[in-house]
Amino acid sequence: MYRELILKLTQDSELVKIQPPCPEDEIDSAEKTVGYPFPKELRALLQELNGDKYLLLSAKEIADQAVLNRETQEMYSDEEFAKELDKFIFFATNGCGDYYCYRAGPDGIIDETAIYIWEHEESCWKQVAANMSELITRYYNDEI
Repeated sequence: MYRELILKLTQDSELVKIQPPCPEDEIDSAEKTVGYPFPKELRALLQELNGDKYLLLSAKEIADQAVLNRETQEMYSDEEFAKELDKFIFFATNGCGDYYCYRAGPDGIIDETAIYIWEHEESCWKQVAANMSELITRYYNDEI
């Protein structure tokens, strides 16, 4: 499903390089590192393709980003922008320092009904899509 969608939307691009499916144990390991279970659609995406070397991060890159977010929180613990970094699962990037993500609510449960962009310059987040397919479609159609 996601593979076909990306191939359709990027047929004229040589930059997008769809990766093979991610093994389950790597997805499980990434979830442990992040500290939250992945939303069903993120898990399904990783089972189908482990990133696309353009927009979508691999399971390892998602885990690495979570580690970096925690380190940033420690270094900048007094800064407002760092206080909620551990509430996000960053799984895609626009290449300009901003990340697409899911967000955990106050109860620690990931909201699977919204995908956000975390804008690094403003240190803020806003909803950009309701689901993974919408995010991929809007991104590759230059709508976000």
